[in-house]
Amino acid sequence: MTRTSGSIGGAVSAAALARVGAPVPAVETASPTALLAWAAARGRLRSGMADSARIAFVGDSKTMGAGAGSGASGTVGAFARARPARVAALLAAGGLPVRADAFFGCAGLGSIADVLAYDPRRSGFSGWSGGPVSLGGASMTAGSANPGQFQPSGPADRCSVFIRNGSDRPPLTVTKGAETVTITPTGAPGGFARLEVSFATRDANPIVVARAGGTTNLVLIGMIAWDSQRPGVEIANFGAYGVTSAFQADLSSAGAPAAALAAYAPHLTVVNLGTNDSQQAVPMATWLAKIRMIVQQARASGSVVLSWPAVAGVSPNGGTDANRAQWRNALRALAFETECLFIDEEALLGGRAAAQASGAFFDALHESPWAYDVQAAAIVRAIL
Repeated sequence: MTRTSGSIGGAVSAAALARVGAPVPAVETASPTALLAWAAARGRLRSGMADSARIAFVGDSKTMGAGAGSGASGTVGAFARARPARVAALLAAGGLPVRADAFFGCAGLGSIADVLAYDPRRSGFSGWSGGPVSLGGASMTAGSANPGQFQPSGPADRCSVFIRNGSDRPPLTVTKGAETVTITPTGAPGGFARLEVSFATRDANPIVVARAGGTTNLVLIGMIAWDSQRPGVEIANFGAYGVTSAFQADLSSAGAPAAALAAYAPHLTVVNLGTNDSQQAVPMATWLAKIRMIVQQARASGSVVLSWPAVAGVSPNGGTDANRAQWRNALRALAFETECLFIDEEALLGGRAAAQASGAFFDALHESPWAYDVQAAAIVRAIL
């Protein structure tokens, strides 16, 4: 991996390379401080000054992992092979402990059955449906006392429950083994809250959430479970199938994706958006404005990686090659302006034709598992 600097007095800039027709590196940073906030959080974790650091992945179907699983859309079992999950595995292999027992939203899928097939760690949720959009797409909503269950991968004695808060929401119970904690939402309606639950017993029993009364719907946005004796990096996959940048940049309420992202306060945010914008003929200026809004929300708490998505296919899915080149250059310029790391996933996979010939894609728009691994490795080399 080659990294260039666009700062005065640094190495040859990407812009200079482009002017002389040289290939532009796939991973670039315009400033030595681009990852400073993330490096500080990582350092506090390693030194024992903090027990967690947070990485958020913001994107569409390519972030939630479509193509990495089975079934017609490649989403069955895809959560564990998605780019965020692979980053978690590689960070752990590199000596940085992670907390990857997490889920957020319905990932843009059409039914609760599809959600449970996508992420088999979740089960139950009978009669639940999709609710207001937030982190990870539509939330999971219950109008009854039917339980929803999440299975941690190992022993846990802590969990964070993310809900649509407010005094208009019903109480809920969080149960693990013989222990039950009741949570009563408070405050103004429509709020976003991360509520912490502690259990006396550290074990791998499933964590069960249920509505505990009231007449309104419980709105569950997500959950993270962990062992309090093991510090680690939280890995949060906020990808949602089929969305454009406008969806992830929504600030219309406290629980809307961009507002909730700021409340989650990630130390590092990886943004991968543009495929659907380009394919749906969203104006480039509109797309860039939405990306800028996401960067502003994420920058309040940490560093940002802007990633240009790859495509494959023999026809111009995701926009013509000439149009995509303009969008890619515009995103690179925005990354340099806002001091973000820039990753060109199209270059990582050799361009549209090479990606198609190598079998890097499940279909024209969604990567196969090994291609997601390549992209994850590039991220990890840059941030570890």
